[in-house]
Amino acid sequence: MTIRQPADPAQTIKDWLAVELPKIWPQVRVVLELPDDWELGADPVLVVADDAGPVVWPILTAHTIRIYSMTTGRDTEYVRRALGLLLSQKVPGIASILPGTSVIEARDKRTRGDLASATVRVRARTVVV
Repeated sequence: MTIRQPADPAQTIKDWLAVELPKIWPQVRVVLELPDDWELGADPVLVVADDAGPVVWPILTAHTIRIYSMTTGRDTEYVRRALGLLLSQKVPGIASILPGTSVIEARDKRTRGDLASATVRVRARTVVV
């Protein structure tokens, strides 16, 4: 019997960006969740999160992938570069990446860090397990 399950596009995109972004900024960490110990003055972090979406079973799943940076002081460059890379390059293991939202800025209440966030819409084929 063949069993299929949804892929994990957040992990795939995180792994890809973790290779691409340090080529420009070696200090940037790309993660799936903000580290508990991140504080003002720490190196910037780019977080990749999956906000889910519809399923076209058994072919693919659709996801809204949110990327956000946490920095000390206003800095949208990390998210803007990640957004540009995702929309202009082929990410292995991802069927398609489409535009989502542009960059929005905020301040994190807990850490007082500056956030810059954007989304892309992703289609990922299901995988056989």
